[in-house]
Amino acid sequence: MTAIPQPAPLRPQDVTALILAGGQGRRLGGVDKGLVRLHARPLIEYVLRALRPQAASVLISANQNQEQYRKYGQVVQDPAEFDGSQGPLAGLLAAAPHINTPWLVVAGCDMPALPDDYVAQLYAGLMAQGGQIAFAHAGARDHSICLLLHASMLATVREYLQGGRRAVLPWLESQHAVRVVFDHAQAFLNVNTPEELALAQASVTAID
Repeated sequence: MTAIPQPAPLRPQDVTALILAGGQGRRLGGVDKGLVRLHARPLIEYVLRALRPQAASVLISANQNQEQYRKYGQVVQDPAEFDGSQGPLAGLLAAAPHINTPWLVVAGCDMPALPDDYVAQLYAGLMAQGGQIAFAHAGARDHSICLLLHASMLATVREYLQGGRRAVLPWLESQHAVRVVFDHAQAFLNVNTPEELALAQASVTAID
């Protein structure tokens, strides 16, 4: 029997990483979640620890504390045509003019346990199922902002937002995105509450 050829791995030089840092952090007392300290280091540094080896460059979508975020990568701000309340998809739209690679990988700034093979798993799942967008599913739930997409798909975001829509999952479904199942739900821990921050303190290895 002839072996089925496997797709070549996605090279880091073909990937731009986008970290979404636009959340309001209301359940953490209204703080900027990306700058919340975990083992004395900002949460965003843990996300960068995972993503930098997997991507050629890093963009950070942030509408506040931009000077602090510029230490970590190029900061992009939501387009002026939107009022800053359009959610994560506005961050993707903000990033679009700055992407010079075929692929974009996205994660939240408050996800300190992302796996080292995050991009590879999303890409493998996408190649197996076919399509242009893949997003993570773990722990019996979708993680709709944890996604990998071909940069050409960003063209659909503006029309979606201009139509008064902002929810991420319906946009993904409209674009026939595929779910990629990750075995380890803890990899997608996102820190929204003091209890989740305590869980991260107990389970995430500190940055040296």
